[in-house]
Amino acid sequence: QMRTTRKVSVWPVGLVGGRRYERPVVENGKVVGWYTGWRADRPFAIDMAGFAVSVQVILSHPKAVFKRRGSQPGMQESDFLKQITTVEELEPKANNCTKVLVWHTRTEKVNLANEPKYHLDTVNIEV
Repeated sequence: QMRTTRKVSVWPVGLVGGRRYERPVVENGKVVGWYTGWRADRPFAIDMAGFAVSVQVILSHPKAVFKRRGSQPGMQESDFLKQITTVEELEPKANNCTKVLVWHTRTEKVNLANEPKYHLDTVNIEV
């Protein structure tokens, strides 16, 4: 699905942010918010594994950088994406962000500390 990215595409990520999954919330084919367990106030409340950027976009924004230092914790993705796109321009993939196709994996036990006790999302996603 990344191959069809025209500018910046997004999708859910499993096992991230202390939840079973996090995802862009999509209405009528447009991203309108974020289902996340951590800092939903971020401009792009998304994990690095949850988006792709077209090479043409990178080439057309030569000053855009992904900061290893200088960003607040958890803000690296937002700081980068703000340089090249807007939320309105995001391209939802994975069946309008209703399917988990990638997982944030680590070599440690999964932490679901931010998982709500009751299902709060508007869709039911299998992880």
